[in-house]
Amino acid sequence: MDKKKKRLIYRVSVLGLLAAMVFYAAYQGIKEEPETAMTSHGNDAPNFAGVTLAEEMLVLSNEIEGKTLINFWGTWCEPCKREMPALETAYTQYKEDGFKVISINLGQSEFVTNQFVDQYKLTFPVMIDSDGSIKEAYSVHNLPASFLVDENGVIEQIHEGELSEEMLEGWIN
Repeated sequence: MDKKKKRLIYRVSVLGLLAAMVFYAAYQGIKEEPETAMTSHGNDAPNFAGVTLAEEMLVLSNEIEGKTLINFWGTWCEPCKREMPALETAYTQYKEDGFKVISINLGQSEFVTNQFVDQYKLTFPVMIDSDGSIKEAYSVHNLPASFLVDENGVIEQIHEGELSEEMLEGWIN
């Protein structure tokens, strides 16, 4: 077999393999997506546990008494920065009525997260999801993402994007 024929066979084989990979990727993309937390209003909120920046153990199932807002964020996220004052205001205004905020930073260092908490004078519990397990349990894809959980541990509201004071007011009342 001459060199030209070998090269042709090699090229056709590589192109065939690439075509198979493209078809497989397209097939994976059109397969039915499993239900995620983003589409699961009315389902139980996935339980999680961890240590807050204040070094207190927090277990979601132990925290739920009234409405609880679980908020995922990052210090680099501009909408996250803009919504923090609204979260703090809602928390301080309604915590006596049983409203809680649990804030979950996605994998940033304790130093950076603490700087952010200090800058925005946050008083609600803040955890760092260093391994991404809480993010995965809630199927969070975009930040910020917020989940309002009722007193029975059921997800009542879900919102991807910046929360306003008006929206929070509506959720709480």
